[in-house]
Amino acid sequence: MTRRGTTFRQLAVSLALLLAAAAAMAFATDRRPAVHIALAPEASAPADRLEGGSGPLVAAAYPGRPLPNFWGGGPTMLEGATPAPANSALSAIVMDEASGAVLYEKDAHRQLPPASLTKIATAILAAEHKDLDRTVTIDVDSRTMRGSTVMGLIPGDRFTMRDLLHGLMMPSGNDAGLAIGRAVAGSDAAFVEQMNNLSRRLGLTDTSWANPHGLGGASHYTSAYDLAILSRYYMSFPELRDVVAKGVYTTAGDRAIQMYTLNPLFGYPGVDGLKTGYTRTAGNTLVTSRVRDGHRIFVVILNDGNRSGDAWALSQWAFAAYRWPEPAAAAAR
Repeated sequence: MTRRGTTFRQLAVSLALLLAAAAAMAFATDRRPAVHIALAPEASAPADRLEGGSGPLVAAAYPGRPLPNFWGGGPTMLEGATPAPANSALSAIVMDEASGAVLYEKDAHRQLPPASLTKIATAILAAEHKDLDRTVTIDVDSRTMRGSTVMGLIPGDRFTMRDLLHGLMMPSGNDAGLAIGRAVAGSDAAFVEQMNNLSRRLGLTDTSWANPHGLGGASHYTSAYDLAILSRYYMSFPELRDVVAKGVYTTAGDRAIQMYTLNPLFGYPGVDGLKTGYTRTAGNTLVTSRVRDGHRIFVVILNDGNRSGDAWALSQWAFAAYRWPEPAAAAAR
């Protein structure tokens, strides 16, 4: 999906608008959520100069919590800015949070296994169902999950959903992913169905989920682009931002479990999340959220042996190569 021409983009926009109209008619007849098309603002460089361009973003309203709209103008590349640094990722993207503008991409729509980046979607579904302080009785046994990153759950434990979210996102607990899914949906299969419904609501057309933790499967894949959109939604929940902003956390349930973040860039200037992952098939993966001067960007790295260095270098480059509009100018757009 590289070098889209102007004609193709015009056709894509027209098709998106027709789909929006059809979805609105469906809402009037069978009460399914209407689908609203929100076009990504233009990147600072024309799409045909990027390594893939960016298509329309589809955002479906969720009952009680709509996807946050774009609220700012896209940044502009400075004259004479240096090219993005080389990286060893199979796929990568840098996206501006406020505008959705793609600042850099490398095969960003390539479908790849994400490993534990899957847990971003799992956490979102937990937050959408609210009541994070309700107590969950655990039926997952981490002692049987050898070779797996775990929170340390054993059957009969009682922890709050908030505890489980920290166990999911900080030490990357696969046991916490299963516990959250069963608490939210009643079964592993029902939760996976909700995960794929989430992808449809967000327009993640490169994505298919098969489990809540990311431990492989031929039908389990996503793209750097979709992960950037998913991460943008994740960070719109204050309670989820709080989880990934911590370096250490102790549970308040039956047992005190102290957990530490696995984020390799935690503590770096401006980094306030998000998630790391690894399997033999997926390689090293990473989503980084970084803020400077009030502007947040997301860097997604898939299958990269130098994920931390490459993510940091891309974020440094993005903030140096682009200028964001002044608040007054952005409000006037």
